[in-house]
Amino acid sequence: MYNEMYLPDIQQRDKAMRNPRTKLICILLLVLLVPLSGLSAQNDIPTLTIAVIDDPSGPLMDGARLAVRQINADGGVAITATTTAQLNLLPVLDTARDNPEGLVAALQAQDVIAVLGPITNDEAISLIPQLVALGVPIITPATSDTLLTSDASGLVFRSRASDVVQGQALAAFLIQELGLRTIATAQMDIASTAQLLGFATSASTLGAAPSPTLFISDASEIATQADQLIAANPEAILAYGDVPSVASLYAALKAGAWNGLFIYPDAARLGSVLPDGLSSGILGTTTWAYTFTDTLSINFVNLHVRTYGEIPSELAAAGYDSIRMLAEALAQPNDLRTNLLTLPEARGLQGVLDPSTLANGETTENVAITRLNEFGAPEVIALYRRGEPFTAAQDPVVIVPTATPLPDGTFVTITSTLQNVRSGPSMDYPILGQLNEGDQAEVVGRSIDSQWVVIEFIGDPGWLAVDLLEITGSLADVPVVAPPTTPVPPTSAVQPTATPAGTPDVIIQSAVVNPTPIISGQTFTIAVTVTNIGAAPTGTFSVGGTFAPSNLFLSGQVPALAPGQSLVVNLSGVFIANGQFTSSLIIDSNNQVNEGAVGEQNNIYNLTYSIDRAILRQASQTLNLGDTLDLEGNGVQGDVNWNADGGVGLDGLFGAKLGIVSGVDLNAITYDAINPANLTRDSIPRAEMFPGTLIGVRTADGNRGVLRVDAVSDTQITVTFKVYSGG
Repeated sequence: MYNEMYLPDIQQRDKAMRNPRTKLICILLLVLLVPLSGLSAQNDIPTLTIAVIDDPSGPLMDGARLAVRQINADGGVAITATTTAQLNLLPVLDTARDNPEGLVAALQAQDVIAVLGPITNDEAISLIPQLVALGVPIITPATSDTLLTSDASGLVFRSRASDVVQGQALAAFLIQELGLRTIATAQMDIASTAQLLGFATSASTLGAAPSPTLFISDASEIATQADQLIAANPEAILAYGDVPSVASLYAALKAGAWNGLFIYPDAARLGSVLPDGLSSGILGTTTWAYTFTDTLSINFVNLHVRTYGEIPSELAAAGYDSIRMLAEALAQPNDLRTNLLTLPEARGLQGVLDPSTLANGETTENVAITRLNEFGAPEVIALYRRGEPFTAAQDPVVIVPTATPLPDGTFVTITSTLQNVRSGPSMDYPILGQLNEGDQAEVVGRSIDSQWVVIEFIGDPGWLAVDLLEITGSLADVPVVAPPTTPVPPTSAVQPTATPAGTPDVIIQSAVVNPTPIISGQTFTIAVTVTNIGAAPTGTFSVGGTFAPSNLFLSGQVPALAPGQSLVVNLSGVFIANGQFTSSLIIDSNNQVNEGAVGEQNNIYNLTYSIDRAILRQASQTLNLGDTLDLEGNGVQGDVNWNADGGVGLDGLFGAKLGIVSGVDLNAITYDAINPANLTRDSIPRAEMFPGTLIGVRTADGNRGVLRVDAVSDTQITVTFKVYSGG
C-alpha cells in the first residue's frame, strides 16, 4: 500500500536521477525494487533501516547516503561482538508526509530504528509529535528553539546548532570581537521572529540592544524603511526574512550609499542572487560551510561533487554527521536512545559532536561566522562553540590556513578577526569593506603621523588604522599620502544616475498573476509588462525567473522594443504546493541587451504570490443565538453553532474541530496554514473572539475551512468564511 511513498537506498545511483527528463522513469524503476531491499538477509547479514524525511535527491538524504556507503563498504556496524549489520536508508516523499498517521503506520511496518528529519521548522513542529509514536530516536536538523524544549518523549535530537545558539555566537562576534555598539535589525517576515529574538536577547545582555528594530511586512515599504535605516546610520544592519526581500533591502541600502556592515544569517543564499562584487563583505552564520579547510570537510566536498555534481550544503553535512553518530551509538551496549544521550565526543563535519554534555537532545553548539567574498562564496572568519570563540588549535577538525611568507617591502597583516578598510584616515570616513584575520597587503602610503596606512583595495585607496595591524618592513620608506579633503563614499558604491543617452534600458513595469491566488494543480499565468525606458532600440531579449517553492523555471522571449515601447509577455505554469512565496523575475537574464552600467541595475522585479487549494465555498453570514452554519452549504449537516450549548460561544457540531489561527489575515491564509493538528477545540468562547480573529475549522465533512470574525456581541456574530475542497 505504501510502496509508492518510499524508495530503498541504491548503492550506485546514476546521475540521470537528477535529470528532470529521466527522473520519473528512474523513480518508477526504483519502486519495483522495493521487495529486493531485504536480499542481504539471504547472506545472514542483518539490515538496519533508517527513515529519512526527505526526497531521494534531497540534501539531507544526499549527505546521509554518503555516510551509509562508507560505513557499509567498511563492513557495516558492529552491533555485537560477533555480528555486523548493514545500514539502509528509506526516503520519505512529501506525498507520504501529508498523511502523518499513515506515515507512522508504514514506518512501523518497515521496522525503522531511527528517523532523520524533518528539515524545516514548520514540518518538524507538525510531524515530530506524530513520529514519536515510533519509539525510536528522531534526529532533525531543524533549528527552532522550541522543538526540543517542548519534547516530553526524550526521543528527539538536533543535528545542527539551534537558532538561539547561532544568535548568541553572532551577537558575541559583532559586539565583543568587532566592538560594534549600534546595530539595527530589519525583519521581513513573521517566521523569523524566533531567530531575531535569539540575537536581540544576546545583544541586549552584552550591552548593545538593537536599535532601530524595524518590521517590514510589505515589499512596497522596503524603500521607505531603507531610508529610515540610512538616516539612523547604524554600524551594522542585521536582516531576517526570505532571500528576495532581503536582497531588495540590501540593494536599496547600497543605492542610498550606506556602507556599514550588512548581516544575513543565510548569507550564502543571499550571495547567490546578488551580482558579482555586490555580495562582498556580507556576514552570516552557518553550522558548516563547504569552505571549511579541515581534511574531513575537503574529502566530503570532493566526494559529494563527484557523486552528485553539486556542492554540499550544511543540511548535507548534518545528514552525514547524523549517520556517523548513529553508527557509533549502535556499537554501544545499551539501547540506541540511551547510547545517543551518552555518546562522548565524536568528530563530525561540523566539528566536535558531544550529546553527553548538552541538554535536551542537543548534539552540537558549533557555529561558524562567515563573510562572503566578491563572488558570493562564504569564507569562514570565526568559530564559536557554546557561545564562546575557539581556534583551530582547540579543535583540529577545523584548520585555519597560516599566513604565507612576505616578499621584500612594507606589508601589513590583519591581527583582529575583522578590520574595516576606510576611504580616509579617520572613523568619520565611510567603510569600503573588511579584511580578515591573517590577510596581508602591501603598504603604498601613510598618513603624516603614521597612524594610518594606505593599501590598494578593490581598485580604491584603502586606509587602515595601524594600532590594529602587524607591520613588516619600515613605514619610513613609504610616502606620505594626503587624505581626501572631506569624508566621501567609496567609488564602488551604487549611486542613482540617469540612464546614459543612446543606450536601451529595459525594465519590468508590472507583473500580474492570474488567478490570484494561484490554484494548486491548475495552470496560472503571469502577465509581465516590459518597457524600454532607454533612448535606443533593444533587439530581442528574454524575461523569466525561477519560482519557489519547486524551482519552476518560466521564461519568454521579447521582440525588439523601440524607446518608450511596452509589451506584455505571458508566462504560464503549474504548481503543486500551498503557501505564500516571493521570487524574482529577471529581465534580459541572458545579457542580450547592452544597457550600460546604470541600466543593468534595474533588471530584477520581486513578485509575491500565493498558491492555494481550490476553494469549495466562500461567503459571509450573520448568526443569531442558536443559528447553525454549514460551511460547505451542501445541506448535509451543520459545522458550527452560535451558542449551541447555552453558553455564549461558537461550538463545533458533528465532530467539527476549531482552533484560533494567528499571524495571518483571511486574504493571505492558505490551506497549509489551517493545520488540523492545531484544531483540537470543541468550542471557542465569546471572550476569545474580536473583530479580525481567525478561527480554523475542520468541518464535519472533513474539509479545512477558516472563519474571520467581522463583528461580535453577546447575541450575534458576523463572519466571513471560506472552505477548501479535497479534505
